[in-house]
Amino acid sequence: MKAIIQPIERLPAPLLLVTAIISIQLGAVLAIGLFSLFGPLGVLFLRMTIGGAALCCLYRGHLVRGWRQAPRGIVLLGLLMAAQSGLFYESLARIPLGIAVAIEFLGPLGVALAASRWWLDVLCVALAAGGILLLTPDIGSRLDPIGVLYAFGAGLGWAVYILLSKRIGRAVEGGVGLALAMIVAALLLLPVSGLGALAQLTVSGGAVPAVLGVALFSAAIPLLLEFLALKSMPPKTFGILIAAEPMVATVIGFALLGDRIGWRGWLAILLITFASIAAAWLAREANRKDGPAQPE
Repeated sequence: MKAIIQPIERLPAPLLLVTAIISIQLGAVLAIGLFSLFGPLGVLFLRMTIGGAALCCLYRGHLVRGWRQAPRGIVLLGLLMAAQSGLFYESLARIPLGIAVAIEFLGPLGVALAASRWWLDVLCVALAAGGILLLTPDIGSRLDPIGVLYAFGAGLGWAVYILLSKRIGRAVEGGVGLALAMIVAALLLLPVSGLGALAQLTVSGGAVPAVLGVALFSAAIPLLLEFLALKSMPPKTFGILIAAEPMVATVIGFALLGDRIGWRGWLAILLITFASIAAAWLAREANRKDGPAQPE
């Protein structure tokens, strides 16, 4: 494992993070292609099972101790991951990738704004609200209202996930908690969609490479790259770069899925992306102003 990680660690941290962002969206594209075979929740089960197993192999020497440190928190995190990711995948089955990611980003945007105390926060809220207003006329015509509702639910779940994962991260070392939570999520999804997905997989052997691709591109690869990037990247820079994800998703959806979202959709995503970037910057600056300086 060290032989693989060491050359990657030498790459610039921003490049690692941008690669992680692109990887996540490529994983989403592969997942959308599998929805017709397994359904959104079936694909999610396979992703959680394979991705969780891969991470557990990576942290195999720390799993028992990690479970003992925060068993209830890990179970709760697994439940939240299953619900949040399930809502997001259901939204992807109904609305374009870029719009789904942009709406989902309202969750972390709200968390970032809650951590800030600057008057410029009002501008971020206005930008995000303007983006949503631009999408409103398309809901019910070009945009499936159920898909939009699922995306809003995924955003709310992401906000709760951020807050919960911070608490668990203080109790459990490294990515052990995340690995165990993914296995919990897979077990929770097993009776809901897992059995059907496994049955379908036995008669759809040609889909195995795509399934593995979803697990690798959506979980194992981006999580590793984000972890390595954070080792040398200032948190503010990380937050600003990750906030560009809705625009990256829009471009990838346009290029690989042929998503056509119109000028209002592009402008809405641009506004939400800019609001997310600004909120990440403001939250970091507020922390510097209100408390002791944090090492970068």
